[in-house]
Amino acid sequence: MRGAPVDGTGQRTPGATCRSLARRARKALTSRINDKLYVSFVYRREFGKFPDLNRPQTFNEKICRRRFDPEPVYSILSDKYAVRDYVAAIVGDEYLIPCHGQTTELTPAMYARLPESFVMKGNHGSGFNLLVRNKQDYPLQLLDSIGRHWMNADYYAVSRESHYREIEPRLLFEALLLDDYNRPPMDFKFYCFRRPDRRDPEIYIEVVQDRFTDFAVDYYDVDWNLVEVVKDRFTTGRRIPKPKRLDDAIEVAKRLSEGFDFARVDLYLTAGHIYFGEITFTPTGGLKNFKTPEHDRWWGQLMQPLRSPVDTTSFPETIDMPWREIT
Repeated sequence: MRGAPVDGTGQRTPGATCRSLARRARKALTSRINDKLYVSFVYRREFGKFPDLNRPQTFNEKICRRRFDPEPVYSILSDKYAVRDYVAAIVGDEYLIPCHGQTTELTPAMYARLPESFVMKGNHGSGFNLLVRNKQDYPLQLLDSIGRHWMNADYYAVSRESHYREIEPRLLFEALLLDDYNRPPMDFKFYCFRRPDRRDPEIYIEVVQDRFTDFAVDYYDVDWNLVEVVKDRFTTGRRIPKPKRLDDAIEVAKRLSEGFDFARVDLYLTAGHIYFGEITFTPTGGLKNFKTPEHDRWWGQLMQPLRSPVDTTSFPETIDMPWREIT
């Protein structure tokens, strides 16, 4: 195993060998269990208890349920290339990041047409992103090698989010967005919850700062008040100025999440423009580190089925937040 501890003779130590064998045995075992059981074990490893996936009540439990019991449309809208048609149809193509092309194989001709800076993405999962500021740093052979590695990756096998299994892998190349400080812009993630007794969704906004370096997130309501959602170690607790086009971005998120009891819509707000990032139906895979169990249950209450008969009289006019607003 590359990088494993070795003794003075260059041989792997017994401890390293045992750990390697244990990892291989664990991988062989988990690859043979069904998705529901796999998700249950991962949840238990994270939180120390098994989730209720038959009658999920909390946000994390409901998201975990989606991993192995998704709606078919999740596959289309989670495909970072196919979703562009949906965005263009619902809100207009002016919200799309300019695309330099898409492919299943990076050819020399296509590489030559790429601009000096761009972002290469894989459409079929999370983490397939490469920011290229200078194409000279990524010659064709290197970029092609990275792309092939992504294309051969089975994101479903790693995440057990079964809607990704139906996505045909491909690469797409988009314009590189940078802020006034020549950094990737902050990521605004709109958590859109709908209830059958309400016309408009309830929205909370996660703001990701320095996602490629010193990752931290803060949460806001639509009136731009900081709210407590996750554990303090993940946040800065410092309110940034309200973005100039926040209200417009909220309307975009509302329209793109229409018809779903919950969807997270990611947008970039940069240089006075709103750009679409992605739609996510299983954020953090149902392993969000909420500040308290009450926060987890609160967001779970906000997720109510929209397509099955529901007695809407059972919903109170308001539900008190289990956290305090941060001033």
